Amino acid sequence: MSSFKSINSMQAQNLIKDCKDLMIIDVRRYSEFKENKIPNAINIPVEELEWEIEELKENKDKPILVYCKAGHKSALACQMLEEEGFTKLYNLGQGLLGYIGTVE
Repeated sequence: MSSFKSINSMQAQNLIKDCKDLMIIDVRRYSEFKENKIPNAINIPVEELEWEIEELKENKDKPILVYCKAGHKSALACQMLEEEGFTKLYNLGQGLLGYIGTVE
């Protein structure tokens, strides 16, 4: 059973507002990331995540919000991170399509 939590737009906005050490990862392609993103997000396309995980390990115990366009790739990314021992993972369930917060 997975320990990452799928959250909705409102929960994501609260997490962003209330959690000072939150890391936000956008797992879409760079071309999509350039068009619009949640402020302070970093871009690690899901296809490249397994090669970047080692660099992320210092954030293993920090809360991490992962999102993509519709929530499917980010769920996959959460599973990959979870397998590497990350513990506070949040998947934006409907992705950016269902997100009503600020984007830039």
